[in-house]
Amino acid sequence: MYYRHDLNYQYPERSDEHMITVKHLRDTHFDENYPYLEKGFWHKVKRGALWLALNLLAFPVCTIRHGLKIYGRKNFKKHKKEFKDGAITIANHVFMWDYLCVLKAIRPHLQYHPGWKTNFEGPNGPLIRWVGGIPIPTGNMKAMAKFQQAIGDVLKNNHWLHFFPEGSLWFYYPDIRPLKKAVFKYAVRYDKPVIPITMSFRPRKGLYKLFGKTPLVDLHIGEPLYADKTLPASEAIAKLHAEAYHVMQTMNGIFPGDPTYNVDQNIETYQKTM
Repeated sequence: MYYRHDLNYQYPERSDEHMITVKHLRDTHFDENYPYLEKGFWHKVKRGALWLALNLLAFPVCTIRHGLKIYGRKNFKKHKKEFKDGAITIANHVFMWDYLCVLKAIRPHLQYHPGWKTNFEGPNGPLIRWVGGIPIPTGNMKAMAKFQQAIGDVLKNNHWLHFFPEGSLWFYYPDIRPLKKAVFKYAVRYDKPVIPITMSFRPRKGLYKLFGKTPLVDLHIGEPLYADKTLPASEAIAKLHAEAYHVMQTMNGIFPGDPTYNVDQNIETYQKTM
């Protein structure tokens, strides 16, 4: 499970710094007037069409391209009652199509997800909106309030919400980087279970060697995590934050005592392991 590739990627200094650059195609004002959460009849029609396209085309292509194997789907059936009012999923962010892998893993749930606003102004911006993307505004308190309201509406209406809490994409990085705490604030505030999902890698073998050098993908779905309601909110957030980080590392075969196991959640001082 704990495969480490030798592709010689140059990873950024900060653990939440982006590796990718996005071609800027449009200027969008992510202010307090922007519709962060799409609603209405046509939105539902588009989501229905999307679900059909995902199942008929995107999921099969993603599975073949990345050799995707999914483990732990039995946890959805096992905890069906706990998930009936929605849930928050979290995952490490490690390649361009990883969100498609998450969507396949949690089917039939079609969720929403906050994302880097730069992506919404690039070539894939409309598609990201179509799959439930909610841009995260910066530098505008009123806009941030509207964004927070949109996230609250998703969770209050018992929809599913996904986060990549590492904050950025690092290509095929095998270890779990520090997680941003905001994710767990939402889980505590809206009393939602957190479902940890991790992606680890395995080397290409057989025919797969003919079609690329990037490693193949194993996706793991863990048991849900819950906030400790006996604690004050701030302590419950901190506990859930630390627990999720530990669980995600162990799901990828990284255990206390291993050289790359990490307990420090400091994004700025995270020590890269590759």
